[in-house]
Amino acid sequence: MRVATLLAVLLAALVAGCGGDDVEGEVRERTERVQDEVARQRERLRDRIREVLSQIERALPEAQVTSPRVQSRGRTEGRDVDAFLSDVFASVDSYWKRTFRASDLPEPRVRHYWLAPGERIITRCGPASDEAAYYCSVDDRIYVSRQFAADLWDGVARGLPGQSAGVGRAAGDFGVAYVVAHEYGHNIQDELNLFTLRRGRSAEPFELQADCFAGAWGNSVYVEGRLEPGDVEEAMATALAVGDFDVGNDQHHGTPEQRRAAWLEGFQSGDASVCQKYVPTN
Repeated sequence: MRVATLLAVLLAALVAGCGGDDVEGEVRERTERVQDEVARQRERLRDRIREVLSQIERALPEAQVTSPRVQSRGRTEGRDVDAFLSDVFASVDSYWKRTFRASDLPEPRVRHYWLAPGERIITRCGPASDEAAYYCSVDDRIYVSRQFAADLWDGVARGLPGQSAGVGRAAGDFGVAYVVAHEYGHNIQDELNLFTLRRGRSAEPFELQADCFAGAWGNSVYVEGRLEPGDVEEAMATALAVGDFDVGNDQHHGTPEQRRAAWLEGFQSGDASVCQKYVPTN
C-alpha cells in the first residue's frame, strides 16, 4: 500500500474512532501512531528504491566500444515522424524492460499517443495539442505531438526557453529521441514510486533525473553501434534548448547547462543508478 493511501486509511479510522471524555488525548495518541507508521512506510520505501537502483546498476552494461559500427536504422532514416516516434519508444521501452527484468523487477508498462497535426485532446492531466510532449502519470501515458516532433527534427520548433535565449538548438532525429526517452524517464520515476518522495513542489529534480535516465538509454544505443555522427551533439543541443532560467518557479525544469549535464552524466556512465543523486532517497 502506498504511503498516501495508508495515511488516508489511518486518518479515516482516526476520525471514526473519536469520542468519549478523553477525546483530545486519544486523538493525540492516534495521531502519533499514524505519524509513526507513515514514517516507517516512507523509510521502507526509501530502502526499496535504494535496493532497486543498486540492482539496476549491476544489470546495466558498460560502454566498451570506442568506434561503433553504424547500423541501418530502417524506418528512422525516412521522414515518417509517426513511425520514428514508435521506433524510439520501442527501443526505450525494450531497454527499461530488459533492465528491470535483469533486476527481478516487474516490467515497466506505459502507453503512448502521438497527436496528429492540429489535433487537440483532453487528457487526465489537462489539454494536449501541437505543443505536447509530456508524461501523464494519472493515465500512465506519454503524449507527443507529431507536429512538435517534426518541427524539432527540422530545427524550427518555437517557444523553447533556452533556444529563445540563444542557448542550444533543438534539431535532428536524436533530439526527438531525447525527448521521447526523457518522457519515458518520468514513467520510470512513477514505476519506482519516486514521486511519493517529492519534497515541496519543485519539478527540477525530477526533470533532471529524467534527462539522466534518457542519457543512460542513449548509452545503450551507443553500445549497440546505432549512433550516427552528430547524434550526441543533437541530444546535448536539444537539452540546452529546452532548459529554462525561471529558477524561482515551482515548474522550473533546470537551466540549459543543468539539463545538458544531467543527460551527459547518464550517457557517459551508462548507469541509471547515478541518476539517484537528483532525487535522493535519504
